[in-house]
Amino acid sequence: IIHSQRLLDGTVNLPTKDEMNRLPDPIIIPCVGVRDYRRTIPFIVEQGDDVIEVGCHYGTSTSLLHNATVMKGDDNDSGGFCAGVDIGEKIIQNAKRRYPEMIFQVVDAWNTLDLIKVKRDYYCGTGTDSSLGYDVVYADIGGLSGAHGLLESMALIDAIGRALEPRCIVIKSLCMKRLASQLIPLSKVKRAALP
Repeated sequence: IIHSQRLLDGTVNLPTKDEMNRLPDPIIIPCVGVRDYRRTIPFIVEQGDDVIEVGCHYGTSTSLLHNATVMKGDDNDSGGFCAGVDIGEKIIQNAKRRYPEMIFQVVDAWNTLDLIKVKRDYYCGTGTDSSLGYDVVYADIGGLSGAHGLLESMALIDAIGRALEPRCIVIKSLCMKRLASQLIPLSKVKRAALP
């Protein structure tokens, strides 16, 4: 777990996609506020990444994620995959209206198999070979943003990490950011323990 401010101010550098495989124990970046949440995109998302935003609301952040994943070419934009999901049907209808070229679906984040199906269904019949899971997951779920949502946030991160195997999960959650502020790197603990 890495505090978003450490990422944004350059104190911590994340490994690149080539340096790090997708794992069931991803790097967690907690953020507070949509500004911090969106500011992490250039530090985390690489061209060609497969990304899903859970809790996409009207799709603004998903659009930014999509632009970061797509490889610009002479012929067509290619590479990468980006989708936004939310539990609200009207919310997804609005997102589709605002960004008709993008993928939005009604999905409950706790049903992690449905998150995998979003990508599988998109590639089904296209002849494109697609691996399951995602490189990066962004999660903006209102109920997990409060100060008392720590256990729910951790449970959701664990479920998403195990099912989707991303290298990184960015979660907009006050309680997770507070936890990240309190953690001490093991290397500092070991140095303090040495005589």
